Amino acid sequence: MKIYISLLSFLICLSSYQAFGVTGPATTYQITMKKIELCTAAPLANEHDTTCTGATVVGTGNKTFDVASVTAGAEVGSFVSTAGLPIGTTFTHAKPTMSREFTVKGYAEADSNCFCRTESDSTYGSVNKYYALQWGVCEANATDAANNAEAQTFYMYTDTANQGVICGNAACDTGNTTGQAISKSTTSLNYQFGKAISDPALTDSEFDMIFQLESSYTVGLTAPKIELSFGTLAAVNASEWTDGKCLIEAYYPRSKVIITE
Repeated sequence: MKIYISLLSFLICLSSYQAFGVTGPATTYQITMKKIELCTAAPLANEHDTTCTGATVVGTGNKTFDVASVTAGAEVGSFVSTAGLPIGTTFTHAKPTMSREFTVKGYAEADSNCFCRTESDSTYGSVNKYYALQWGVCEANATDAANNAEAQTFYMYTDTANQGVICGNAACDTGNTTGQAISKSTTSLNYQFGKAISDPALTDSEFDMIFQLESSYTVGLTAPKIELSFGTLAAVNASEWTDGKCLIEAYYPRSKVIITE
């Protein structure tokens, strides 16, 4: 029996100032996994309801993975153990808990004259890192963007109606646009990208999501095996918000977990 679970698909957080609509490849996409649970049900009262009914923990720790790596599947698979799952229990959802900090290297074509790439010097300055929309660097073409892309650190936002900041430069200390509404995009929430994502408080260092299994899974006598695969060809998102300047974000890595008996 095989069960396909879309897991580790991160929600991009979009500003109301401009919706990012262009994606591009990531050659590095590092995330830190804290916990993975299987659920017998999920109420899903709203897009931020990550309640996991009948939760069974199948992985816990503090392990960083590069999901753009060819070995990512094996590394994440080693984080999960299905031994001791309660026989006869039927699971319908999965709940990963992850660090709000992740590192991405890549680019996206924000405009015909701006291939926006990640930049290691892009920071938050004195701006709250959970409220800032980060600066990227425009390159003239995809080749230059790919060659010059650097690993950049991003953070999962906390929703705000008026405290968001668009960074005006790499240091986020000049030309900033304040008073922005920022919220996590939930328009793509489905079984593949997740059914719900938490809205962490400013004091929280982690966030979690709920994913619906493609098919429910009932535990038998044999502990199942877990296989994982990832795709990051569209895992960077960017927008040219003024001529020659761009904003850049991490986007969904394509992910699939296969449970086999």
